Amino acid sequence: MKKGEGSVPSRNEFDKWLEEYHDMIYATIYRMTRNEDDASDLTQDVFLRAYKKRKSFRGESSPGTWLTRIALNLTYNFLKRNKSGKWQEMKEEEHKAEQKTDFIPVSFDKKHLEILSPLENSVVSARIYGDLPYKQIAEILNSSENSVKVAWSKAVKKLRKVVKK
Repeated sequence: MKKGEGSVPSRNEFDKWLEEYHDMIYATIYRMTRNEDDASDLTQDVFLRAYKKRKSFRGESSPGTWLTRIALNLTYNFLKRNKSGKWQEMKEEEHKAEQKTDFIPVSFDKKHLEILSPLENSVVSARIYGDLPYKQIAEILNSSENSVKVAWSKAVKKLRKVVKK
C-alpha cells in the first residue's frame, strides 16, 4: 500500500508490518517502561489494537509512525494507571540524541510528569524513552516540529522547577 492510498491493509501486509516494526515498537515501549514483561505485553497490545483499527490507517504517514503513535499512547496510559511504579533514572549518557543535553538527568516519580500537559508529556516520553527526533514526534502527534520543540522546552523548564523543590 502506498502512502496516501487509504485502503485497508490486508492480512499479509499487516503480517509484514508486524515483522518489520515489532522490534522497533518493543524497544520504544521498553525504554519507557524499563520492564521486559510490560514491554512485551504492551507490544502485543499495540499490534492487536492496530490490527483491529487497521481500517483507520489512512496511509498519510508510514505504518511505523502510525504504530509508534499507538505504542506511545498505550504505554503512556499504562504508566499513568500503574502509579505504584517509578519512572527510571534518566542517564545523560544513555540519551545523547540531538538536543537532549538541555535536560537535567534526574530520577523522579511519575507524579512529576503529571504537571505536564498531555502534549508535553508525550514529547518527553517520545524524546527520552522513545529516543525519537523532533521531526518524527511531530509526525506522530500530528503537530508541527516547532510545536514539539516548544513543548519540549516548556516541559524541561517545568520539570527543573519541580525537581529543585
